[in-house]
Parts: sequence; C-alpha cells; structure tokens
Amino acid sequence: MKIKYRKNIFPIAIAVLTSSLTACNKEFEKTNTNPNNIEVTDAKTLFSNVIVSEFYNNASNAWSLGNAYSQYITNSYSYYNQPLRYQAESNSTFWDQLYYSARDANILYSATTNPAVEAAALTLRSYAFAQLTEIWGNIPFKNALNGSQAEFTSTFDTQETVYTDNDRGILPCLKRADSLFSLATTADFNSTEFAGGDLLFSGNSTKWRGFVNALRLRYLMRVSAKIDVSSEMQTIASNTATLIQDANSGAILTLPSTTPYNFPSTTARSGDYTIIFMNDLLYNTFKNTGDANRMGAYFAANSNNSTATTFDFNYYGGMPMVTDATTAQASSASLFNANFNSSYSTYAGGATSNSNVIRAKIISYSEQEFILAEAALKGLISGTASTYYNAGVLGAYTELALSGGSNYLANANVTLSSNSATALNQIITQKWLNNLGNSFEGWIEYRRTGYPIFSTGGSANLDNGKIPYRFLYPDDERTINSTNYNTAVQLMGGTDDTNYKGWWDN
Repeated sequence: MKIKYRKNIFPIAIAVLTSSLTACNKEFEKTNTNPNNIEVTDAKTLFSNVIVSEFYNNASNAWSLGNAYSQYITNSYSYYNQPLRYQAESNSTFWDQLYYSARDANILYSATTNPAVEAAALTLRSYAFAQLTEIWGNIPFKNALNGSQAEFTSTFDTQETVYTDNDRGILPCLKRADSLFSLATTADFNSTEFAGGDLLFSGNSTKWRGFVNALRLRYLMRVSAKIDVSSEMQTIASNTATLIQDANSGAILTLPSTTPYNFPSTTARSGDYTIIFMNDLLYNTFKNTGDANRMGAYFAANSNNSTATTFDFNYYGGMPMVTDATTAQASSASLFNANFNSSYSTYAGGATSNSNVIRAKIISYSEQEFILAEAALKGLISGTASTYYNAGVLGAYTELALSGGSNYLANANVTLSSNSATALNQIITQKWLNNLGNSFEGWIEYRRTGYPIFSTGGSANLDNGKIPYRFLYPDDERTINSTNYNTAVQLMGGTDDTNYKGWWDN
C-alpha cells in the first residue's frame, strides 16, 4: 500500500523545526549568558584597575626586594636575606604583574575613542614595559600582548627596540601620549570613563601631562649614553607648563587602608618587620648630609636608644650587608618606624609620625628636577644645574611634608659642588634618597651611573662580590617559551647571566 503524502507537509515540518530550533537557540543563549561577566570592556573600571595595580605593585616590589637591591635596607638573617644580597633572582611574580598591567593598559587603549583615555593607557603601558626591560633586559615585547590571537610564545626583543620602536616603543608612545593629551578637550577629561576612572589625578589634565613628560625625561636620560636625546629633552624642558608643576603634583598615590591593595608593610607580620634594618650606606648618607628630618621620618632610633627624648644621629644606626646579624649589630641598627606597621607601633620608640612616607610613587616633582639638573650639568639642556638641583632637594622635603629643607640644602655636603664629577654624584645621590620605596629605581640608576657607591658585601654577597645588572628570566619562559628563551640567552653568551649588561647599562 502506498502512503500518500500531502504536498505541503515538508514545508510545514521545516517551519516547525526551524521555529523550534530558533526557540531553542534563544533559550540556549539566555541560559548560557553569565550576567556577571562584562562582555564589553568598561573603560572606567579598567582604567582604575591599571592605576591601582601599577602603583601598588611598585610599593610592594620595593618592600619585598627593591629596597634591598637599592641598598636602602638590610635583612638581618640569612633565612630572609639570601635573595636580598644579589643571589641570582628568578622572580615570576614581578614579571607576571607587569605583563598583566601592560595587557590591561593595551586593552584600555583599544577599547576607547577618548584621546585622554588613550593617552593615559599609553603612559601606563609604557611604564610597565620600562620596568620589565630595566629589570630583565631583552624581553618579549612587540608580540607579547597577542594572547587573544592565540600567540603564546613571543620572541624576545632587544632593549633598544623596547625603548625606540616606532609602534610600541616607550619613548615614541610617551611622546604620542603627550600629543593626545594636548588634543583632548575639557569634555574628554571630564568624561565618565576618564575622570570617573582616574584615581590618580581625578581628571586633571595638567597633572597627567606632567606625569607623562617626567617619564619621558627619565627614559631619555636613561638612554642618553646611547643616542642623542638633547633636542627632545630641551623641547620638553622648555615647555614648562607641561611638566610636573610642584611637589604636590607628582605621580604619587595614597593606597587604600584595606587589602588587597594596602601599603604592603602595614600588614607585615611583626616577626618579618623586625628584621628589616636601615642599610649602613643609607645611614651614612643621612648622617654625612645632616639629614635628620628625613631619617626620622623613615626610621626609629635603635633599640639601645629607644627611650631617648632628643635627637642624635648616634641614636640611630645602619646594618652592613651581613649573612646573620650579631646581637650588637641588631641593637645598634634602626628599623623602619611605626608608620610602616601598626602592629609594631608599641615597640618603635622615637618614631616621627608622617604618613606621607608610605604612599606609592612612580615619579615625583623632585625626581624630575634632579633629571633636569643632570641634563643641564651635562649640557643636554640649557639652564643652570644648581637651580634644578635646589628645586629637587626642597621638593623632596615638601613631598614628605617635612620642614627644614632650606637648612638641609645649606649643608656643605648638600650644596651643589662646582666640580662636575662631585656634582653628578650629589645629584644622583639625592635622587637615590628620594626614591626609597620606589620599586627598583635606586638599583637601576646605580647601574647607569655608579652612584652612590654600593657595597658589594664581601663574603656576605651571594653573587661573588658583584652587583647584578638584571634578574634571571622566570622559569616559565625557559619551559613554555623555550625556543625564544634559548635564542635570547644565546645573545648573552649562552647563559642566563645576572651580570650581563643591558643596552644602556654603564
């Protein structure tokens, strides 16, 4: 028996099936959409996150390692102290933090059409890459942020490329950021995505341009021994309205008082806190320059003199680079004062209360002025080195809300010398003092200039009496990105060597 089909059954069936599939598809999409997942980048939120992350990581890295690498502090026991005396350091934490910041800033740059947001994103991305290349040397760079295109094993680019590449290089991008800021309108700066997300300057265009141009001066000076930077530095220095205007306008952020972005020392265990002593280089520098106010702002009198009611440099002390401190060394050296750890406040006798010392900093007015002082001393820009230098010294005191800057400047060892070599030492030493707590800046500038003269630590130093020039690459690069890692290591003679000098290192 033949079964007769109605001619329109297939169109009806197809229509029903299509309708059912469409309904199922809509329901499928509805069921599998995560209402908590932001599918479109929120520029305001991302902007805030990158700012806080970079400033917090700067302070955290200084507290955990940078202050020791820069010889501001000495950890007094070998259990804590081994990596802080220049042991070969392979630290993936810093590496990952900086690449996360570069990635997020890059996403922010791509997600907005607001020129002010674009400029801020370029500034923050450039800073992250600058930290990476200054700590490791050659790094994955031009293709490093292509994970969304399934590119997970990037080649390493030279340090020169990281600074100068026309597309993503630090110097070209910071110059482009300044140009974008100059083109941005008041409405751009006042927009929800910029002013609403700007936890640093609350949408202040003048302060942002100062930030970006101070960074330009820093990195131009960094590479000044390799390329002619005088014309660009002079252009920046001459346009004073686009520089950091005063000591209250630097890129300095007050961190939240609660985790996870609190200043790192405030939640340090008291047992960890009480083995971090002022390094004797820092102590001697404070003493030789009569810097009582700044020493008291950071450090407490030693335990031998914790009940003293008057000030005397002899009531404080520094710790040499030791493997394990003796009882006598520990009792005569100074710990950070109570500002840095509330749980330690009852033991920190003689501390001066000053919350300004525990803010997170990337670059300040005083550093800008010290850079201009060095540039003037070397003839890279016009002007008098002492004018910039004096402004830097006074600015450093103001940034910490300290009085007595003029008296300090009058000290014979602080007043800028007429001898150019001595003057350069003074400028860099004052910049070093100013950058306590600022990531690895003291160590980085020591590598460029040789000032101040660091102790090699003798037998206590775990890198054979040498101050390293870089960190070892993280283990993940050696295992996951092995081909490109091996190529990079070959440029260093076949060994991932902490003593290998980068492009601009002295």
